[in-house]
Parts: sequence; C-alpha cells; structure tokens
Amino acid sequence: MPEENIQNLLGVGGLNNTVVGPDIASVAGVLAAPTHMAHRVTGALAITGIALPHPQFEGIFIAIPTAAFTWTAATNIAIAGTAVIGKIIIFIYSRQTQKWYPSVIA
Repeated sequence: MPEENIQNLLGVGGLNNTVVGPDIASVAGVLAAPTHMAHRVTGALAITGIALPHPQFEGIFIAIPTAAFTWTAATNIAIAGTAVIGKIIIFIYSRQTQKWYPSVIA
C-alpha cells in the first residue's frame, strides 16, 4: 500500500498530526474541511455535509461538540444525527461510497 494511502487511513494529517486543531463552526450547510484529526465543533446549526481535506482522502475526522448541533444525510453524510456536548463523534469517510459514517447518531 502506498505511503499516502496509509496516512489517509490514519486520518487528517496522518501519523504526524494527532493534536486537536482550531475550532470549526457548525454552519447551515457544509462544514469546513478539517485540517487536523480532531476539532471542536462550535455552534448549533445543522450540518449537511463535511468538506474533504483533499480529493484522495479516506479516513477519520473526530468532532468534539461544544454545542448540540445536528447533521443531515442531505449530501455526503450517510446517517443523520444530533451531537451531545462533550461526547466525541468519529466520522469515517469512505471514498467508495463518498460518504462520512458517524460513530453515533445521538
């Protein structure tokens, strides 16, 4: 397996990026692309999708909710759900289906 594929599977930033990045605000639409493996997600607006860090990305993004936002299955998230403040959500992206799969839905 090529090295870039291994790093993609480990999440945004691969092996060298295990810290929490800057806060990302929930928006009424597509969430900004994560730049780190984990981000605190602020705000309580409905997220309809999550932007990809790069076109070949396949891996995880960990959301740390600071508010009870929701996400829908309108675009590239497979299952709708609601965040619980402080309870992490692991979103796994599959290039095969072009969908993010959440670890929890409520």
